Amino acid sequence: MNFIAQDSPRARWLGVVLWLGDVTAALGAMLLADWLRRALPFGAPPDRYYVTPDVLALVGAIWALVFYFLGAYERRTREEWRIEARTVFLAATFAVLSLAAALYFIKIENFSRVLFLYFYALDLGLTLVWRAGMRYLRLRYGGAGADTRRALIVGTDTSAKELATQLRSSPGFMLVGFIAESKLSNLSDVAPIVGTLDDALTVVDRARINDVFLSQTTRGRAELAELILALRESRVRVRVMPDLLELITVRTGIETLRGLPVITLREPAITGLNSVLKRALDLIGATLGLLVFGPFMFIVALLIKFDSPGPILFSQERAGQYGKPFRMYKFRSMVVNAEDLLDQLVNVDELESPHFKMRDDPRVTRVGRWLRRTSLDELPQLINVLFGSMSLVGPRPEVMRIAMRYSSVQRQRLLVKPGMTGAMQISGRGDLVFEERIKLELDYIENYSIWRDLVILVKTVPAVLSGRGAY
Repeated sequence: MNFIAQDSPRARWLGVVLWLGDVTAALGAMLLADWLRRALPFGAPPDRYYVTPDVLALVGAIWALVFYFLGAYERRTREEWRIEARTVFLAATFAVLSLAAALYFIKIENFSRVLFLYFYALDLGLTLVWRAGMRYLRLRYGGAGADTRRALIVGTDTSAKELATQLRSSPGFMLVGFIAESKLSNLSDVAPIVGTLDDALTVVDRARINDVFLSQTTRGRAELAELILALRESRVRVRVMPDLLELITVRTGIETLRGLPVITLREPAITGLNSVLKRALDLIGATLGLLVFGPFMFIVALLIKFDSPGPILFSQERAGQYGKPFRMYKFRSMVVNAEDLLDQLVNVDELESPHFKMRDDPRVTRVGRWLRRTSLDELPQLINVLFGSMSLVGPRPEVMRIAMRYSSVQRQRLLVKPGMTGAMQISGRGDLVFEERIKLELDYIENYSIWRDLVILVKTVPAVLSGRGAY
């Protein structure tokens, strides 16, 4: 259903080299800062050695983790210097603050503040110089190497030809060709036509395309909008000529390519620092949840065992982030052969929309009906959250059989990890029609913030107590 674009082995090795260089720059900056602290007459004379092997080990560990989790080695970060420099600045700042907190908690007191200032400035400077040097070497000697992006242009009009000229003179791109409206088009003097709109996705996959540029075409706008959403699902970077702005229903950014304006469709907001904060919230929340609800979960397990024969937990393959299947856990609320009885109740393949929810499901047990009304059957999903296949907040995980029927628009809810609760749960749950649910979940994805997660978690409590839409 989805595929995730993979970097080449050379590109992955480049990430490892950058990672080692960043950590080395941090260690070198700390040693140089210690020397400057002793050599320059600022502050009180040092009364001891601050930079010990333990401190250097702590610096190396923090810088390795922080730079990695803040996306400093992702390919999209390395595409443009301003984005790479901004990421380095953010990561270095966050790492320094993390080091200060770590030194406090392990009780290394009275660490020189002057040395800290030297270290921050030196680390930022050395890392930026290191990154700039690597960028220069890649552009100068890389050729069609690790950071050269394979580009495809959809459209064959005048603006498409102008864009092709710009791409061919740009060292960061290799133009693969054009996607034309029909096979009758002829642009052999500029670049080859490698496919038509009907097989654009196949070309993207086969030619390992990184960037797709959409120019104006004569094909219907609704069909082109469908192509945009499908391309976004393929995890390529989509850039649109400004005259198609009205088609875009996702977050965008305006950029220039050698003076030619393009609109870049941004990735979902749950990246970089947002991703780190969300994962931290998941780990803390899942751990506390298991500690608080652990004894109660044991009681629920006993009730299920005495109520009906069968296992206590129910596990099912669901569609996770990017459509990747994972095994989701719940307390069993139905009879053991519930899956076999489903086809007797409804023909999933003939549903008008990829959505199924039955108010009075005869497969639900007595204890299961109570568990569903109180949402206690969801508690084992704290294990999914703890191990990273789910999040505390996000779109609900869909059954693979139903997710396979999603349209390109509906598949956008698979761009992030599914959640135990979410915008749908606090807005009516099962009482919502499928279109309302999709609208709420896509709005959550496109306008994500950690604050929004906290608000949803707080609102989940009264939503669960009310029992509205729970069946």
